[in-house]
Formats: sequence, C-alpha cells, structure tokens
Amino acid sequence: MRRTLLGAALVAALGVSAVASAQDRTGTDYTPTGMSLRGGVTIPLDSTLSRLGNTLFDIGIDYQVPTSFLRNSETYISFDYWASSLRFNKGSVIPIAINQRFYSGGQGALEGSRTYLFVGLGAAFIDIDNSEAAIMVRGGIGKELGPNTFFETIGTFSDRAGGGRANAVAFNIGYRF
Repeated sequence: MRRTLLGAALVAALGVSAVASAQDRTGTDYTPTGMSLRGGVTIPLDSTLSRLGNTLFDIGIDYQVPTSFLRNSETYISFDYWASSLRFNKGSVIPIAINQRFYSGGQGALEGSRTYLFVGLGAAFIDIDNSEAAIMVRGGIGKELGPNTFFETIGTFSDRAGGGRANAVAFNIGYRF
C-alpha cells in the first residue's frame, strides 16, 4: 500500500511538472544574467589576518542591480569568501558590499575591452578568534579581457572585529553571465 501511494505521488508530480513546463510558450531564456563569478588570491595586510596564511584563496559572486544608483555607472552587490582552506571553520572573512562601477570612456566605450574603477561600502564578517562584523570599504580597478571575462585588483579595509581587520589586497579573474 505504501509503495503504491509513493508511486502514485511520483507519477502525479511528474505529470504536474510536465504540464507546467509546457505552459511556457514565450521562449524565455533562463540563462543567468547580471551575475559574475570570481576567483583568485587575497594577500592580507593585517598582521592578525596574515596568521591564517601569507595568501588566502578568494571566491566571489557579484550581482548587478537592474537599476543603477548613479548615472553612467553600474550598481552591484559583491559577496566574497576568504580562507586558507575550504573547511569552513575558524579563520575566514566574508566581505559583503554594495558597489558602484565606473567605466573609462563612459557609455561609448567598446564593451569587452573596457577598464573600470569601483568603490563599495558594506560589512566584513571576520571569524579569526571569534565571529564579529565590521564596517568595510573596498575599491579597485578592473579590466575586461573579453566579452565575458575580466581581471580585478581589489583593496579592502575594515574596522577591527573578530580578532582582526579585513585589510587585504585581492587579485581575481572572473566570468560575467
């Protein structure tokens, strides 16, 4: 009886999902847009943060906000994870910021080969001795290497929290969707 009910529920779920997916006749493209994935290394400038290692790995995600806060620029939210290993234990920094990107040459610059500056403000969740958050600023320069790839140099500075400061320089290569 139990297997029959489970089988019936599975068939019903598949039937509903088939009918639901057949309803989209607009040809909507579900490819992610406005997102960037970044990866690279972070070099700590704070002596306490450098106890974790001379270089940390950096994984980042950016989400471009559809409506920019300032004219002739792009607004985006950045989320990073710095650590010496992927164990997600003590010894990590998670900077989250809202940023503004300014392209050289303005709106007329050729996309895929532009250089840009960016600044941001947010919070750094620092977990060295204990977990705390601090106000953080970030800024840097980037260069588009092609239509979707880019390279960035990022400087991050914060107040003391969690046993250290999120003062570091990062070098990332990324891909925009």
